[in-house]
Amino acid sequence: MNKKIENFAKEQLGNEVAAGIDHFKRDFVIAKKLAKLENINYDEEILHAACFLHDLFDESNEEHNIVAERIAGKFLPSINFQNKKIKIVKEAIREHLPNGKPKSKEAILLHDADLIDFLGATGIVRLSIGAWDWMEKSSLKEFVGVFEKFRKDCYKNLVLDKSKKLAGEKIKFMDLAIKELKQELVE
Repeated sequence: MNKKIENFAKEQLGNEVAAGIDHFKRDFVIAKKLAKLENINYDEEILHAACFLHDLFDESNEEHNIVAERIAGKFLPSINFQNKKIKIVKEAIREHLPNGKPKSKEAILLHDADLIDFLGATGIVRLSIGAWDWMEKSSLKEFVGVFEKFRKDCYKNLVLDKSKKLAGEKIKFMDLAIKELKQELVE
């Protein structure tokens, strides 16, 4: 079932870089690491599906978490994913944003893993692409503003204590990068 989900995600995303299949893999690895550090028992099928379907999108103007939730809700029954598990996957997808309010173990793990993946060197790269592609920013000064906002919002919205610890080193790198970028800005 995992391969079917991953193949579906690849088909849906094409060559998406900032929120594509590599991001999904990192989120899954980070989420499992957090579960181990926090001693959280979770359902691996639910966590996998949530991690690999949470950033799917279409051409509508709806928030991507709502679109991804809808796409997952249509796709998962087609591969005989259990209905009771689909409900938890959909909640995890809906609540993965920084301001989300995840309730289930799998939703909390995805939420924190996804926020951690916006920090550090990976975060700078993802946000550079996202600032231009998703947010239509066009100057380095605007990019720095995006980095600062995500650095603050992602860290403050982490749910698990171990998430904050994991994010610590990434925050140090990000702070240095932001400081350096500000010094290099030309007005």
